[in-house]
Amino acid sequence: MARLKNQLDAGDQIARLGGDEFALLIDTRTAPERALQMAERITDVLAEPYWVDGESLLLGCSLGIAHSQAQPEADPLMWHAHIAMRQAKSMQGCTYHLFDERINRNARSLADLEGELRRALRRDELELHYQPRLCLDSGRIVGLEALVRWRHQERGLLPPSEFVPLAEQSGLIVPLGYWVIFRALRDMQALREQGFAPLHMAINLSFRQFQDSQLLPTLNRLIAEHNVDPRWLEFELTETAVMRRSDQVRQTMDALRQLGVRFSLDDFGTGYSSFMHLNSLPIALLKIDMGFVGQMELREENRKLVNAMINLAHNLNLEVVAEGVETAGQLELLRSFGCNQVQGYLISRPLPVEELVTYLRSQAAHAGTSRSG
Repeated sequence: MARLKNQLDAGDQIARLGGDEFALLIDTRTAPERALQMAERITDVLAEPYWVDGESLLLGCSLGIAHSQAQPEADPLMWHAHIAMRQAKSMQGCTYHLFDERINRNARSLADLEGELRRALRRDELELHYQPRLCLDSGRIVGLEALVRWRHQERGLLPPSEFVPLAEQSGLIVPLGYWVIFRALRDMQALREQGFAPLHMAINLSFRQFQDSQLLPTLNRLIAEHNVDPRWLEFELTETAVMRRSDQVRQTMDALRQLGVRFSLDDFGTGYSSFMHLNSLPIALLKIDMGFVGQMELREENRKLVNAMINLAHNLNLEVVAEGVETAGQLELLRSFGCNQVQGYLISRPLPVEELVTYLRSQAAHAGTSRSG
């Protein structure tokens, strides 16, 4: 708040809308360029690190800009600024975006899609696909990552990138997240009843859901309903999530860990986390982002970076999972670096539960044949 106030001139006004959202009202009648100039200043100062208890924290920010010439009333002006802010949120880092009619049309399309997603949750049009994780030491499948898909009536099977960002912006990510947890635990129960050995079930948990007061009681209820051992449950958090409000994050993680749940850090290397901060949290695994893995065979810098990440993680007593493994060359490099687990299309694409059952049976049969041979 102080950094924002320091950028204001006489006559400018600031108000907190709730949570981490603020509104600025500035006079641009004699200098229309003021809005963009102020946005530049604000993004610059908010991108600077914050120091808390001797530790550096970086925060993101998204600014939406709207002018009032065409809409003198407050409500349309706020709505246009909100639309522009949502556009800025789709970009990386501290950014701003200026409202125009093109994004207004896109916003109306997104609003329609949001309504469809609400109906999809009610009508059970979503489904989970599971991507297996391979242990490089044993050669066995030891875990699954639950990935949500939307079987849209007109657009076909949609990947998470088509609707999860919208769910994040609209708040639907919380009911969507509970649906994913429910379905994943139900499928864990079904796999156990079919005689499969337990596998770690990794579920992506949004920061907004991580803050939800009903997370712990809901999880306790679902674990009891499906008779699932929580030690096989794993929540994946992003670097950005664990760096925000670290005290609250730590309290929630500690409460979940007491249930037996473990945590992995997703897309490691794409955020701003410090190893000292990571070492203070109950994280069991680091997942190296596919962007680093995919370039290993082409760039020596990537090979050195991935090797260094694995060594650092092991020094912190963390296991390492490499994502996006697609070639035998990548697999052998990761094996030589001491990576613990891998996932990617070389191992298996994400599978609906029916195909997963077939896949796991074939893996079990192959393992049995190898032992007898």
